[in-house]
Amino acid sequence: MNIADIRASVKASVARIANLDPEEISDSASYKDDLLLDSLTILEIAVDAEYQFKVKIADELLSEIRTVDDTVMIVQQHLELAVV
Repeated sequence: MNIADIRASVKASVARIANLDPEEISDSASYKDDLLLDSLTILEIAVDAEYQFKVKIADELLSEIRTVDDTVMIVQQHLELAVV
């Protein structure tokens, strides 16, 4: 799966979970500051990414997820590790 596909899937998940228009979600959008999401919603986005991409994100990394880009990067890293 390429990065554009990952990004599109993450944005679709964020839009669905947070009830937002996917077109209004920028790659660098901060979940807390720009999209005004609470920590529980951010956790739900991370868990959805784990389920959707069939990866396990370590608890330490969950606290580092602050933007769409962060989510995409972490998913991509986990997918690359799964291939090796």
